[in-house]
This record gives sequence, C-alpha cells and structure tokens, in this order.
Amino acid sequence: MVIMKKQLIIALAAASTLTAQAQTYIGSGHVDIGIGYKPSGFDLHVHQEDPFEMEYEPDEVVFLIGNAAATVSPGGAYSGFLGAAGSPIWVLPTSEVANLPFIGFGTEELEASDWLGNITLSLASVSGPGSFSLWNVDSFGAPTLFMSSAEGAGAPNSLSLISGSHAHYNLGFTAPGTYEVSFTASGTHATDGAILSGPATYTFEVVPEPSTWALLGLGTVALGWMVANRRR
Repeated sequence: MVIMKKQLIIALAAASTLTAQAQTYIGSGHVDIGIGYKPSGFDLHVHQEDPFEMEYEPDEVVFLIGNAAATVSPGGAYSGFLGAAGSPIWVLPTSEVANLPFIGFGTEELEASDWLGNITLSLASVSGPGSFSLWNVDSFGAPTLFMSSAEGAGAPNSLSLISGSHAHYNLGFTAPGTYEVSFTASGTHATDGAILSGPATYTFEVVPEPSTWALLGLGTVALGWMVANRRR
C-alpha cells in the first residue's frame, strides 16, 4: 500500500509538470497572429483556422518550422538580411506549403469604423540563434523589407495593417533553433484615443529537435483538449 501511494504521488507530480510545461505545437495549416481589441486595450493572440478554429494566448503556442522551410539565400538585395548567396535559411512563404504553418497577420476582429487610420504592428525584440525577418516580394522579384533583427538591415521594423484585413508575408530565419519574437500594436481609436499594447511574444522552433517532436506526441496523448481550448 505504501508503494502504491508513492507511485501515485510520483505520477501526479509528473502530470502536474507536464501540464505546466504543455503548449500547443502548430506545424501546419492556416494560422494567424491576430489583433483584437478589448476595453483593456489591444489583444494580440494566435488564431488557428486549420484543422479546426481555435484561439490561444501567444505564450501557449510554439510554431514548428521543419525541413520543408529549408532553402538558401538568393543573395543580391536579400544579402543584407538573409546573408550571402547560398547561405542556409528557413522561410515560411506567402503561399501555403504542406508541413509548414501558413502564418498570416489578421485584424478581422477590428471594426474599421472604430479606428482612425491603420494599425501598426511593430517588432519589439528578437531572441534567437540567428536573425528574423519579414518581407514581401514585388513582381520583379525585389524584396520589400518590413522587419528584421539582422544588424544593419535598415528595416522600418513595422507593418501598417488595415482594420478588418488579413495579409501574408514571408517570414525568414537564418539559423536553426528557438526564436522568441515580440510585437507591439498601436493605433488611434475613434473614442479611446491613442492605444499602445505591451509586447506579445511568439515562439518559433526552427527545424525542431527530435525531443521536441517526442514531447509533442506525449503532450497530445496525455492532455488532449485540456490545453488546446483554453481561450475558447
């Protein structure tokens, strides 16, 4: 009986640790970095659309960026933020690719009539083994850089988003590992005036280690929907 009680205590402790550390891992499907608004201010979150619709706090999600994102820098105009031609990089493109998260930026929850002008999403900080960048490409293949943590990249480090809109950009990383990318949102509300959010931090795991995939499987089996529907 004493042994059984001891085993139960150990099992409960392990389950508690797993719950505390559990996060939702997203490695494919359409998902947005969403911007909403509450009486307390801007609400930055994660809005998952595929394979089911859910919402999460930023710190509840890890975006898994696997080998399908691996490519090399084209150099030229890209060298300043992706490295010299041929340098290994990992890119989430503006079109959906199997086995990669298709990340958009959404302000659909904001009523356009409530805002004077656009919403600005700014890059607050980046922590990781390489640099993070966000850009679009014009019809001639030239990049328009909006955000970058690469030294000397010269990016404005902000996006101007129309209220009630949705857009996709290229997200690039120059080294494998874990990145913590923080954003702030700002805008002028028609009645509440100038609004600035605190930083919201999103985690990206580039080319996840086997232990991460193992944890993903373990968390799915052990916790099911317990963590996945916190916000809903």
